[in-house]
Amino acid sequence: MHPSLKQALDIIAIERNAAEYDLAFDSVREVVSVFGELNLANRMFEEIPQTVAEGLVADLFNLLAWQTKDNGSAMTREVETWLREGQDARKITIALSLDVYPFINAHEMHQVLSKIAAATPELAEKCQALITLRKATPHG
Repeated sequence: MHPSLKQALDIIAIERNAAEYDLAFDSVREVVSVFGELNLANRMFEEIPQTVAEGLVADLFNLLAWQTKDNGSAMTREVETWLREGQDARKITIALSLDVYPFINAHEMHQVLSKIAAATPELAEKCQALITLRKATPHG
């Protein structure tokens, strides 16, 4: 794993339970500087060892979104592909843990997450929670 990525994950692991992130923003900015924005979610997924907890990876992705020129839009589209494919439980778990609703279209989100919930019972509750929250959100 690249040293800047390891450092960012280490700092996020320390700061994630604090009231707010402090050093994490600078370390994540460095990750974007080193890796660039193109295909960032997929490249981060490949670079980060499977031993790193999905929640920590999701926290990294959430912070990366604030450091990209499009506020994470391209990364969100990448993880939506992970959900559509529905093949990798780790990718699905990370995608469902982000601080954004997947899919621009609520109907597509409902279809894809319903399919995941049926195929992966351990993720059904999270899928249903996202669907319910989105329905309750104006313009969701």
